[in-house]
Amino acid sequence: MIKKLKNSVRYYFWVTYRRKILDKLLEENKYYYKGVVLDIGGRDRGKFKKPKDKVEKWIFVDIEEKHNPDIVLDVADMNKIESESIDTINTLELFEHVGYPEKGLKECYRVLKNNGYMIISVPFLFPIHADPHDFQRWTEDKWKQVLQEIGFSIEKFEIMGRYFTVLADMKRTCIKSMPRPLRYVFYLFCPLLDLLVKLDNLKFVQNHSKLGKFHGGYFIILRK
Repeated sequence: MIKKLKNSVRYYFWVTYRRKILDKLLEENKYYYKGVVLDIGGRDRGKFKKPKDKVEKWIFVDIEEKHNPDIVLDVADMNKIESESIDTINTLELFEHVGYPEKGLKECYRVLKNNGYMIISVPFLFPIHADPHDFQRWTEDKWKQVLQEIGFSIEKFEIMGRYFTVLADMKRTCIKSMPRPLRYVFYLFCPLLDLLVKLDNLKFVQNHSKLGKFHGGYFIILRK
C-alpha cells in the first residue's frame, strides 16, 4: 500500500504531462496489440502496462544488448526479422533516436503483415534526451508525407499537447530543477498547472493560428 502510494505521488509530480497523455492514449488503444508484437526499443516506462500476456508472442528488440532484448538489432536494418511476419509493431519514443528514420520505417513496413498495425509516439517540443543519441524532431506534415510515401495508411494521428501543455511541462521542469526545499514549495502550484493543461482541450486553442501550432508530440497508429 505504501509503495503504491509512493509510486502514485512520484508519477504525479515527476512524470511529464506528455507522458501522461501517452499513457492515456495507449490504454485507450491497447486493443491494437494482438498476434505477434514487435516492440522496438520498448523499455517499460510510464504507467501503461503492456498487454504482453494477451498476445500470441511479444518480441522485445533493442540496439543495445545491455537492455536484455530478445534480439539485438537496429530498426534501420532488421534482417533478423522475416518479411510480413509481424502483426503489430510498437515504437514508442523511438524515432527521434534513429539516425536514418526513413530506413527504419521502411523496414517496419517490410516486416509487418498486410493489414497489420504500427503504433508510434514521438516528441516534438520536448527536451533533447540522448538514448544513446537524439537526432531530430519531425513536424506533423513531415510525418504524414513520409508515412504515406512508404505505403502506410494513417488510422489515427493525435497531437499530444498544444501550447498550454508545452508551457506546463516547461514550468514543471523548472520546478524539478530547483533546490529541494524550494522545489517542495513550488510543488503547491502543480494543481494550477493541471488546470492550465486543460485549456488545450478548447476548440479556441486547437484552432488558434498561434496557440494551436505548438505541438508537444505525436501519437500515430498506422495500418499496412
